[in-house]
Amino acid sequence: MDTRYDPGASTRATAVAAAEQLKAGTWESVEALAVLALSAKGTPDAAALLARAASTADGLRPGNWESVRALALLSRAQTELRG
Repeated sequence: MDTRYDPGASTRATAVAAAEQLKAGTWESVEALAVLALSAKGTPDAAALLARAASTADGLRPGNWESVRALALLSRAQTELRG
């Protein structure tokens, strides 16, 4: 993450590191990655974070509140980052 042109990059890098401590392959991690993608809007990091969130979601089974919340945030991120 390049902090020269993105003043939020340093804080976001800390948040990404915290998200990486979450259990991989969970709805919680999907939600965290989607929120981080939104926070990275306008930077190259946004697409990578969004792709990680979508890829993780693809491997999970929906059907509970956590899945609804995570998928809603992922959908929001996809819509907002699309342009």
